[in-house]
Amino acid sequence: RVNELCEEKKDEMSLDGPPLHSWWALLPPPLDVVVGLRQVHFLSEYWRIVRDEPYDKDIITEELFPFIACKERFTLKKFFRTPSMWFWFTKDMQDFDFEFLKD
Repeated sequence: RVNELCEEKKDEMSLDGPPLHSWWALLPPPLDVVVGLRQVHFLSEYWRIVRDEPYDKDIITEELFPFIACKERFTLKKFFRTPSMWFWFTKDMQDFDFEFLKD
């Protein structure tokens, strides 16, 4: 449902498409936390826009844990090979170049 709501406001949210893979909800812990946090983030952004509230930078999602607010709909492989989107202390790390992580 979050993807459907985001589709309604995709221009205001600067999204090219749905931000989440719905099948990620079936992942075992701790990977299901990734999609759960992203669902909460995009749902709160949707309601901020619906309520016409001003944007206020979210340091937690935009700086400390950038994977949460990433507007790109990424695959598990991309998530695992891109440490710069994981945490604030990995933001300057280079991508992993393993054959099995390529799309």
